[in-house]
Amino acid sequence: MRKIRRKARTRSLHEKLSYIIMTIIIPLLLCMAFILSCLSIYAYKYSKITHNVAVSSKFSIDFKSDIDLKMYHYTVGSKEQKELPIQEVDDAIKLAMSLQKTTNKKESKEAIDNIRNYCYNLKKRMYEIADTKSYDSRKNQLENNIYILTNLIQKRMMDYLYYEAGDMAELQQVMTRNTCLLILSTILVAVIMSYVVLSRSFRFTHSITDPIEKLCKNVKQVGKGQFSIARVESDSYEINNLDEGIQQMASKIALLLENVKEEQLLQHKTELMLIQAQVSPHFLYNTLDTIIWLVESGKNDDAVEMISNLSIFFRTMLSNGNDVITLEDELKHTRSYLSIQQSRYRDILDFSMECKEELLCCRIPKLSLQPLVENALYHGVKEKRGKSYIKIYCLNEDDQINIVVEDNGVGMTKEELEEIRKRLKNKQKTGFGLRAVQERIELYYGKPYGITIDSEKGKGTIVTMHLPVKIEPVS
Repeated sequence: MRKIRRKARTRSLHEKLSYIIMTIIIPLLLCMAFILSCLSIYAYKYSKITHNVAVSSKFSIDFKSDIDLKMYHYTVGSKEQKELPIQEVDDAIKLAMSLQKTTNKKESKEAIDNIRNYCYNLKKRMYEIADTKSYDSRKNQLENNIYILTNLIQKRMMDYLYYEAGDMAELQQVMTRNTCLLILSTILVAVIMSYVVLSRSFRFTHSITDPIEKLCKNVKQVGKGQFSIARVESDSYEINNLDEGIQQMASKIALLLENVKEEQLLQHKTELMLIQAQVSPHFLYNTLDTIIWLVESGKNDDAVEMISNLSIFFRTMLSNGNDVITLEDELKHTRSYLSIQQSRYRDILDFSMECKEELLCCRIPKLSLQPLVENALYHGVKEKRGKSYIKIYCLNEDDQINIVVEDNGVGMTKEELEEIRKRLKNKQKTGFGLRAVQERIELYYGKPYGITIDSEKGKGTIVTMHLPVKIEPVS
């Protein structure tokens, strides 16, 4: 159930990024749209009021003086004004009607209505003056009707200006207050958005970096040979797929290494059989020839001793088919080999063995010591004139067994020693026995263990085999 829920919450990195971007853009656009709409509304209202004030101010200044002057000239019969200024009054009515459409305040609307009615009445009184013939009557009508109406119109227009100015002041106060609120709201929204974006960004970052760090740790473990790695939980498709790939890679590498190890083990078992097959015929022929010579010479005790050593040699070599034997059995095998060879090379060979009793029960790969002794005999002792020795001793240092084969044979130059070390390190041919022993030790116990060689020309060679003290039997 948990796995199903985890999969349901899993999203791609693209979806996560899109989600974070949308959480930024959508509130930002809504905030900008709200601010612009508020500013547009206030700008529209303010522009209407300023337009009304500007138009009404011009009307208030020009209308009364213009109409009064024209009506005076018309009333007294002046040539400058032969017609009634009806058009000016009609224009004032149209202006009042246009102002009424853009006016919202109740008092302002009432003032405009009054101005319009006064203008209609003014037109009526103008027509009455036109119909009156008496000069005195026309003068009375001008003073009692026309001047009073234009004065009323101007007064109501001033009232209209007063109301609109008050409305403008109120609008400015509202705009100032709302602008402050808008700024505070914008800051609050920005803070909230910043917090949300930062928290989501941190979560998004951690949801990527933490699994990637774990993936890197797993890759390092695989690089160190640790193929049992923990799974990495993540809510991202890409990281889950990457973890699945690393898990599969680790499993396949572990399987491949296991197969390679089995193949190497089989190969080294084959090489061990080849060593046994290589040693047995020649060594057996030479030993049998030596036994025949001893019998013919009447040295029956020496012949019996050699036959006994030969029996121990082959019995230890077989060792019931085991590839790992005790250090005690390996030393017996090597001692029997050297005893037989000493019978053949009595004039040039002497040897000794030393090992602490507590190390004898430790287990080592079979036929790991005898090839080193054989190399010391054929490449060190035999090539030196005069008698030489081969000394074998075992040391226990830092939970490690060091089995040393030391001879005082011809030794090697620095160049020859470096070449041997290089070939041994690169697993190149250095003599069949040495390479096989080195590879078998690395196969069983890993890279820290193996063979080291030290030599000096004319003084001899020391070959040391490094093995762990606690060695479990290997089938």
